[in-house]
Amino acid sequence: MSEKLSPTSVSVKVDEKAQELETVVSLLAEDTEAFPEGGVHAWIVLVGTTSGFFATFGYVNSWGVFQAYYQEKLLHSSTPSEISWIGSIQVRVLRGEPAVPHRESPKHAMIFLPAVLVGHLFDIGYYRFPFLVGSLLVVLTTLLVPECKQYWHFMLCQGFGVGIGSGLMFCTMFTIVTHWFKRRRGFALGFTCFGGAIGATVQPIILRQLISKLGFPWAMRILAFILLLMLVVTNLSIKRRLAPNKTPGGLLGLQTYHNIPFVVFNICSFITGLGLFTMLTYISSSAIEFGISPNFAFYLVAIINFSSGIGRVTSGVLGDYYGPMNIMTIMTAIAGCATIAWPFCRTIARITGISVLYGFSSGAWLALIGSAVGQMGDIEDLGRRLGALNTVAGIATLCGPPISGLFVESRLGFISVGAFAGDALLVGACLIFVSRLFAAPGLWRKY
Repeated sequence: MSEKLSPTSVSVKVDEKAQELETVVSLLAEDTEAFPEGGVHAWIVLVGTTSGFFATFGYVNSWGVFQAYYQEKLLHSSTPSEISWIGSIQVRVLRGEPAVPHRESPKHAMIFLPAVLVGHLFDIGYYRFPFLVGSLLVVLTTLLVPECKQYWHFMLCQGFGVGIGSGLMFCTMFTIVTHWFKRRRGFALGFTCFGGAIGATVQPIILRQLISKLGFPWAMRILAFILLLMLVVTNLSIKRRLAPNKTPGGLLGLQTYHNIPFVVFNICSFITGLGLFTMLTYISSSAIEFGISPNFAFYLVAIINFSSGIGRVTSGVLGDYYGPMNIMTIMTAIAGCATIAWPFCRTIARITGISVLYGFSSGAWLALIGSAVGQMGDIEDLGRRLGALNTVAGIATLCGPPISGLFVESRLGFISVGAFAGDALLVGACLIFVSRLFAAPGLWRKY
């Protein structure tokens, strides 16, 4: 027999459910209020991470000016492809000739690959020492570059030194911002990434001017002191807000891969990484092949980097309003279409326009990846999740440009390069949407 409920017992149960609902709402409110979303400490941290991105991403994305100078002045006995390996350890090469198949590596590999270790160390509270070591490594190896005489000297200093040093800082800067911002996390991460875009835009121009007026040794010393200033600001500014948390699972945290949206997003990161940076790699060499002046082709990289910076901030703000994964889906699809169209843009006006579109749309990936992964679990192990995802992306960026290099010498040349990279981005955009559907079912939901 079913139990008969009196009006009094029904009223008690309703009151209990109401109290439970109020408790949930209160906890959600407290969770939101726990993130400052601004204030002196939060803005100081944001200034610090922006300075850090200027000195790391901005520096490694300036490799093109070194490639040209080394070919002309310092490493006459080395082939362009051999010189390119110096930059390929830390950055994808931006040189004024078609890439040599299998010899071109990605620009972010050394920054992304250590992320799984650095992210886990951040979660358990060990972040200042690795960050300081990375800062010193970048500055000291830059100061040593003028003393380099042989090929392996440059490889050791600029390839491994700058690359590993930047990798020891990247994941920490990305994760620490999430401690201070939640509702405005997209904007904060986009602003952080904007520092890298500014660095990649102005540093090549500064270097070219300093080299012509003061010579290469003093240009590198001045650059090292600029990097030192920016990294001193970063080291003094970064501060985690939450206490360290030794989450179970060790370095890899394999239990996080029980989360289906996170697994799909990892697959998406790998496929997207195959094509995301291909256009940036080959834009200068393709422009020269299309008959555009090499002097103008050099500035296409700066145009893409600056447009990417604007896109990162814009995408971050839009992600806060409409959901980071929704905006990532749209922007990645636009970047894919721009990459496919790029080989058909063979005038200055057209290749400039497609560079702006590609730079603006591709900037969303780096700006929103932290917000997207942050929604897929607790913040206590966000460093480990971000690190694992970025390591997967780093492996993909090692593979992408060499695969594209195979297509450069095919019958269709850069048309086939654009098709491969663009299709990878379009597939990646579809997988972002699939991951979002698993996490938040529905055609359009904020997530």
